[in-house]
Amino acid sequence: MTSKIEANRIATNDGPVVSEQIPGSKNVGQEEKAALHHSEVPVMDGRGSLNFADIMKGTAANPLSTFEKKAALINAELDQFGMGRYQICIWFLCGFGYFLDLAWSQGVGLAASAIYQEMGVPKSQQGIIFSCANAGLALGALGFGLLVDIIGRKWAFNLTCLICSIFGLLLAAPKYNYGAVCGIYLLASIGLGGNIPIDATIALEFLPQKRRFLVALLSLWQPVGVVFASGIAYATAAKYRCAPDLDSCHNVADGAACCSVSSNMGWRYNSIVLGGVTLVIFFLRYFVFNFHESPKFLLARGREAEAIDVLHKIAKFNRAPPPTLTLAHFAEIEASSSTFSGDAAAPPEYSAGRPGFVGTAKHVIKAFFRNFKSLKGLFGNKLQLFIFCLLAVAYMGDYWSFNLAGSFLPLILLSNNVSNGQDTVTDTYRQYVYIYLPGILGAVLALFSIQLPLIGRKWSLVFSAICQGLAMAMYTQVKTTAGYVGLNAFEYIMQTYFNAVLYASAPELFDTAYRGSASGMLSCLPFPSSPPSPSPFLSSLPLCSPPSPPPPPSPPPLLPSLHLPSSIHARHIFTISSSVVAPFAGSHYLASNSSGVLWLGAGGIWVSALMMVFLPVEMRNRQMF
Repeated sequence: MTSKIEANRIATNDGPVVSEQIPGSKNVGQEEKAALHHSEVPVMDGRGSLNFADIMKGTAANPLSTFEKKAALINAELDQFGMGRYQICIWFLCGFGYFLDLAWSQGVGLAASAIYQEMGVPKSQQGIIFSCANAGLALGALGFGLLVDIIGRKWAFNLTCLICSIFGLLLAAPKYNYGAVCGIYLLASIGLGGNIPIDATIALEFLPQKRRFLVALLSLWQPVGVVFASGIAYATAAKYRCAPDLDSCHNVADGAACCSVSSNMGWRYNSIVLGGVTLVIFFLRYFVFNFHESPKFLLARGREAEAIDVLHKIAKFNRAPPPTLTLAHFAEIEASSSTFSGDAAAPPEYSAGRPGFVGTAKHVIKAFFRNFKSLKGLFGNKLQLFIFCLLAVAYMGDYWSFNLAGSFLPLILLSNNVSNGQDTVTDTYRQYVYIYLPGILGAVLALFSIQLPLIGRKWSLVFSAICQGLAMAMYTQVKTTAGYVGLNAFEYIMQTYFNAVLYASAPELFDTAYRGSASGMLSCLPFPSSPPSPSPFLSSLPLCSPPSPPPPPSPPPLLPSLHLPSSIHARHIFTISSSVVAPFAGSHYLASNSSGVLWLGAGGIWVSALMMVFLPVEMRNRQMF
């Protein structure tokens, strides 16, 4: 007798096999079998081969592994719970992580000029704080991406916020010590860097299969974070700071008028508020909400009884009927299924007979390095490796685009005599609201488009990337302030649209055993390298004091960065090639007074669009394991 997953497959002529139901049991009693829940989302059981037709249709699939057949049972139980109280809490808590992701980078960026002035930082060293932040963010994304597959989702979920809150609050402590500020911000950024890969992974593993599209909507919290941080900076760093013409007390003789700590407390208030908000979010995650370990993570580690126990706890929290899944159903799959070569045994530290992660630092370190062996499921599988390579190029093209536009667009518009319309500090912050708040529409667009039958994740990525590139190319025709602001807002909507789909889709394309590791590696390929010119960009903004018209030949205050949040997104996707080659290419065109740098930026995101055309897996109507 065959199990249900084998008996209910619908074979297609040239595609994978689709299973409408999850496994039943030939050994489990008839009452238990009848009560077992089934997911409405089909299971894809393929041949593991890659052909052009499957790639273009997004129907490529590997043969189902034993783990995936078991995970389908967990999916069915989560589908039965629906969007219960537990799932709603998870969505909001993960959204707060997205919120912090841009709020911190925006807030520190706006306060940077006050830090430079108080501490007498020369222009040649102003970029250090952003280099440290980028290094910390990349280390956090990679480190927590790997750790989330070792210590579990629960501990990583809480540690990221705790680390960021502690060092974020300490950021206000140094006096006349720029090195200490940079070092503390690096440590805070390590915690911050793990947020998006971890939060997207957690949301995907707890939401019902038919509600996975809500992960894309998490990106609406990012523009909200930008606007929130801008408001906090306006009320603190812009209000309580030195007169812009004063030098640092560190650089003048005793008794001379200077920028002192007491007269420049605004940026410290800004850091304290952001650190306090982060601490509140940690408090909500750890003390208020009882977060349970991901059942799929437990299943991948061989802890099947614990996975079922978590399902019972979620059902109780949701006030829903208890799950019908039992260990006997898992045992039946073990007995009746042929094991696909992609199956991996649970690491010894997390076998079924071992309790959850509490272990010593020695065990964690050993497990960290042993975890690299489990990545053979990623790099040893043709389909998964192909997906990883496509996404890697897409991430690099994405950052290439951000880097060029964020660095050179203001200079190009300035050379074309385009006014930024920023005559006062209030005008400057109003521009931020006009430009970044509409980014929410990008997340909403992503939410709807990924559900459309003929579009889904794959073609949403292609369409949004093409539109983003078109917006950048259209900057060559900008001649007015209204055109600048309007096109800037449109570009940011498309940018949010693309990243919302990308951040939500990348984790669901990989298996639970290495989902966090793959997301972390994509987030910092291959090593952090700071963007070439964020410091003059941010330090020149008239954000924290009323700007005075600069005398010739000094340039007027630069426009607000088209990609202030883009440069923030970018620290998740740093690549040596993008951050080193792009500035040199852009400088060549800038030196010749050409807007070709904008076409280079558009070309980068269009490369990402081209890569997504060949994405072989469309997850719109298939289960995620």
